[in-house]
Amino acid sequence: MGDNLRGEHKPNIILIIMDVQRASNMHCYGYEKETTPNIDRIAREGTIFLRCISPAVWTLPSHASIFTGRYVYGHGVGASYTYKPVERYTLTEILKAVGYKTVGFCNHGHWWARYGIRDDRGFDEFYGIKFSSEKEWIEVGSAKTIDLVINWIEKNKNNQPFFIFINCVEPHLPYIPPQEYIKKFLGDYSIEEVKKLQPNVWKVRMGIEKITRDRWEKLRALYDGETACLDERLGKLFTYLEESNLMDKTLLIITSDHGDEQGEHYPPHIGHQLHLYQPGIHVPLIVRYPDVFPQGEKVNELVQTLDIFPTILDLLSIKNIDIWKQNQGISLIPVVEGKMRRLFALAEHQKPLLSFERMLRIDPNYDFRKWNRWIKALIVGDYKYIWSSDGNDELYNLKEDPLEQNNLVDEEKDKVENMRKLLFKILNSLEHRDLGDFVQGDEENIRLLERLGYLRRSGVTTERVVMEGLTP
Repeated sequence: MGDNLRGEHKPNIILIIMDVQRASNMHCYGYEKETTPNIDRIAREGTIFLRCISPAVWTLPSHASIFTGRYVYGHGVGASYTYKPVERYTLTEILKAVGYKTVGFCNHGHWWARYGIRDDRGFDEFYGIKFSSEKEWIEVGSAKTIDLVINWIEKNKNNQPFFIFINCVEPHLPYIPPQEYIKKFLGDYSIEEVKKLQPNVWKVRMGIEKITRDRWEKLRALYDGETACLDERLGKLFTYLEESNLMDKTLLIITSDHGDEQGEHYPPHIGHQLHLYQPGIHVPLIVRYPDVFPQGEKVNELVQTLDIFPTILDLLSIKNIDIWKQNQGISLIPVVEGKMRRLFALAEHQKPLLSFERMLRIDPNYDFRKWNRWIKALIVGDYKYIWSSDGNDELYNLKEDPLEQNNLVDEEKDKVENMRKLLFKILNSLEHRDLGDFVQGDEENIRLLERLGYLRRSGVTTERVVMEGLTP
């Protein structure tokens, strides 16, 4: 299955990123609540990857991995370098070079513009979605994005193939879904009452703000409401694709950049960044394209979101050697065919300079040194090893302890040593990119971090890659 179909024609490609969507509260991943009926349908018609791990735990490095096919170790973008460099091929540039019309729709539009990863990275068109008020953001949200996507397809569907990138910010904090979803998942609470439940994640991490068990339960219910709301809005797009006879001509990929901690490791952890626990890195990955991905298939092998990059290259039979040299992922096609399996999953969080700067905004005298660590998580089989630069390593058996509550680092020292050696062996096998430090924020905070020796001014310059040998 698949080999004789690859490269014969170019399907449309739609990549949907559900920002901060963890896998654990989606019905198609075993959640008891009916949060995702529309996505469940796509999962039944496609292939669902049950053990997908994001290589990073916040937006910028996660997207960099998806669009370059590289680990954080490989592209160098993270909490100490908050800018996506341009010296590597991106998925969008490659698709544009082989004849795709490329367009992006992003509810994080201002964010993408700030970090320089818009039109100059291969998008023919890029739309940063803006909202006139908080009310429009809550009541309309990504519905506005989906309407724009449908309108764009309607105007361009005769100019196939196209690549569409869609970033929806539900269910990102603050968890404030429309009233009907508040009622369905939480009960009779007003919008104003829900707003008061929202935490300041930096104050929580710093110990300034506390969250009770009851408040956590309410926040989780609101997160379910956000997920269900986004599912309904995405359902409109799925229906349009079916009614327009485009669904089976389209490689549809639904995933997330990362998840959120919601009390599993509190205190001090909340949201994303500063940890690599499963709520932050276990994300959904659903692929629908019947010619290649079996309908109703549930894959229990480890995969990662950076594997999307080589999957598309494989599907389109792109043979450019330089692009494949860049790639550090594994195509999902031989995985579903049973011809290949990923032996490990790797996730990373760099030295958290961005977090230091955000904390200093709240309290210029805050002692952030306890957060001064960078971490790497390695998953092999049932075991997960978290290496920490401060020596406080962790080991979990995810099969027996999926919530990572029982650190086995002292009980299984041989396993820890073997996992640490394997981690170093893997890192030694990968091309590494050190971009120095570059963090945007309050200039006085940046100078303080530099004076204390935490921040290295980067001398890195970047150049555009010339796309050779990829004309349609």
